Amino acid sequence: MTEFLPTQNKNWGFWGIASSYTSKEKMPEIWAATFKIIQKNSGFTPLETLALMDSRWGRHIADEFAEEISCDLEIFTKAFKRKMTKDRLYRDFNYYIDPDAYKPTKATRRYENFAKDLAKLSKTYGIVIKSIGGVSFCSQEDLKNFKGYTTDLESGDLEPVWKED
Repeated sequence: MTEFLPTQNKNWGFWGIASSYTSKEKMPEIWAATFKIIQKNSGFTPLETLALMDSRWGRHIADEFAEEISCDLEIFTKAFKRKMTKDRLYRDFNYYIDPDAYKPTKATRRYENFAKDLAKLSKTYGIVIKSIGGVSFCSQEDLKNFKGYTTDLESGDLEPVWKED
């Protein structure tokens, strides 16, 4: 069960900014839904969740989701759930609240390093990849059968090609 703590920052954190995009009557529902999603996706304690929501992060998130907040609760919660991954919440908590609270996992570091290297390749070749999902972590053993990627320019799909057994 999620424990909801009341905001301590009604003028400036998530509550303060989100309330400018919706009615005062809807804010308790939006606050509770946001609190619940953060705790469910991260495992943060109620105090950690409150600290994050009342911080600068809260106001930036309210601005990021301004359109969804102004529409309705269901639209906001769907969009918010989709973007608030455990890794993002940990990274954001470390940045805004406590830099030593949550250490990134090995997989997170590998993915971030991959993204940096891919950005360099994009600048070298003038090709930027737009992909939603579709990331697989592979062991060195798995990679022995990895040949490369398809180069279907018409579809734009970038699919892994594996050696046939």
